Amino acid sequence: MVATGQITFNNLRKVFPPRTETSSPVEALHHVNAEVEPGEFIALIGPSGCGKSTLLRLLAGLDQPSQGKILVDGNLVERPSRERGLVFQDPTLYPWLTIEQNVGFGPKLAGEYREKRQSIHEFIELVGLKGFEKNYPYELSGGMQQRVALARTLINYPKVLLFDEPFGALDAFTRMKMHDELLKIRERTNITMVMVTHDVEEAVYLADRVFTMTPRPAILKKIVDVNLPRPRRRDSTAFIKKKEEILDILNFTA
Repeated sequence: MVATGQITFNNLRKVFPPRTETSSPVEALHHVNAEVEPGEFIALIGPSGCGKSTLLRLLAGLDQPSQGKILVDGNLVERPSRERGLVFQDPTLYPWLTIEQNVGFGPKLAGEYREKRQSIHEFIELVGLKGFEKNYPYELSGGMQQRVALARTLINYPKVLLFDEPFGALDAFTRMKMHDELLKIRERTNITMVMVTHDVEEAVYLADRVFTMTPRPAILKKIVDVNLPRPRRRDSTAFIKKKEEILDILNFTA
C-alpha cells in the first residue's frame, strides 16, 4: 500500500482584509514553507494569535491563502474534504443523537450508513467506547465526548487528521489518558496528524516534529525533531531537555 497524507506548504501567506475603513490589513502568515511526510505527527506551537489555527484552517480548506498553496499528496487544497478531518476543542456533538448516531452522522448524510455500520462500531471500539453506543452525549465525560468526536472524524477514513487544541478543556489526568489513546490510534491507522497546541509537554509527548512559530506575521522559526524513543517518559532527562529546547525557542520569538 502506498503511504498517503503527504503535506506541502509552498510559500504560504495569509492576509486578512481591514475590518474597518481606518484599520489596516493583518498579515497572519508570512511565506511558510514546509513538508510533512505521510504518517508523521506534527505539533504547531507558538504565541497566542500567531497564526497556528489560521494555518490549520487553510490546511482544512476552510479558508484560502492570499499567496502560495497547500498540497496533500500532490493535490491542491481548495475546499474542505473528508480526506482532511478536523477535530476542535469543543466536541460539538448532537445532543439528541446517541453515540452511534453521532459517529454515523456523516455516513448517513452520504447515504452510506448501512454499508458503514460495522465500521461505525469498529471506530467506537477503537476510541475505547464500546458499550456506550446507545448513550447520549450528556451521559459522557468531557474526555469521552472528545473520543466520540474523534471516531466521528475517523469514520471518513481521512488521509490527514487535524486537531485544534482538542484536549485544552480537559483536566490534566484525562488529557494524559487521551494522549496515550491518540498514540494508539495513530499506531493502528498511520494517519498523518497535525495538532495546534499551547502545551509544550503535549507537543513533545506526541509529535515526531514540532513546528515553532513566531509572533504575527508568523513564519516557521525552527522545526525541532523530537527524536525520543516511544513510549516517552515525561520525567526523563531527555524529555525535559527537549521541552527546555522548545521553550528557549519560544521565549526568543516572544
